[in-house]
Amino acid sequence: MDYCFFGTCANDHNHLMEVLETIIAQSLKPKEIIIIDSGDVNNFKEIKAILDLRKIKIKYIFKKLSRVEALNLAIENISTAYSIRFDTRTRFNKFYAEEALKILNDEKLGLCFVGGVPDVIPEKKSFSGIICSEIMRRSYVFFYPRHREIGYTGFASSIYLGCFETKILKKIKYREDIFLISEDSLLASDYASNNFKLWLSSSLRLNYVARSSVFNTLRLFNTYGYCRFNSIVLSGNVHSKKRYLSLFAIIFLYFTLTHNFLLISFFIFPFFILFLNIYGELTFKNKNKKKIVYILSPIFASICQFSWILGFSWSLLLWFKVSKPKSNFIK
Repeated sequence: MDYCFFGTCANDHNHLMEVLETIIAQSLKPKEIIIIDSGDVNNFKEIKAILDLRKIKIKYIFKKLSRVEALNLAIENISTAYSIRFDTRTRFNKFYAEEALKILNDEKLGLCFVGGVPDVIPEKKSFSGIICSEIMRRSYVFFYPRHREIGYTGFASSIYLGCFETKILKKIKYREDIFLISEDSLLASDYASNNFKLWLSSSLRLNYVARSSVFNTLRLFNTYGYCRFNSIVLSGNVHSKKRYLSLFAIIFLYFTLTHNFLLISFFIFPFFILFLNIYGELTFKNKNKKKIVYILSPIFASICQFSWILGFSWSLLLWFKVSKPKSNFIK
């Protein structure tokens, strides 16, 4: 079965080399790897030398593009029947591609878009690196989406990266109407609107390397919020409706119950969010053994969530601005 890996990068050489190691090590070797590099340094010769030794074809395009444009350019260059997207912060289990192709070829399931829930690992073993990775591992920080529940198998509304039947991916592709979008969620939404089912499998094991900087993690959540608003406007619908409706219902109930002392309720609202996160932490499995980590996690989670809200609000305020950011490559 011919398949390829495709992905983008921008000034993250070390991470690119590391993810390529896990791609090269796949039990079922890819026919080709397609890379769209929007960084400042051309790494073609170094990558080609490595892939030539493994007899894997390389398509490397060095061009300044937004991420969605880069992804679509990669898709246009795919020549295999199946394709798997990679991110430079992804680390694949050696059987990832083999298991993905088995699922895609299971006629009983009838799927063309599958993936796995990534476990999150620290970029560095520093305290901030561990805290940042632990935050990204906790589904309650994102209000319990299935695609962040490690070990989940079943249908979902979104998939991290994904494994595809290429001919359908070429028809749908990533939207380029707006550059800063939640491209995974929006692609999943477009698949669903075309009556294609999305499937997550615990047999598709992979890791995501979290940022080690608290500041960059907060920037990431801010960008998540910014992209989410753009995605809602572009698609005309709210991704994961039940989850967001539940969240808004909780917030509405809070302010309804506290409307008689509205100013005070705004002041204590962050503590209400913290309380919800403490509950999430108490029910969260697979905790880090260090007590300080799960003591600080709900506090940092609350700060990250407010950073998300600020990003969402900022995108709303800037919606009619002519000049907008065009790239969501984050350090």
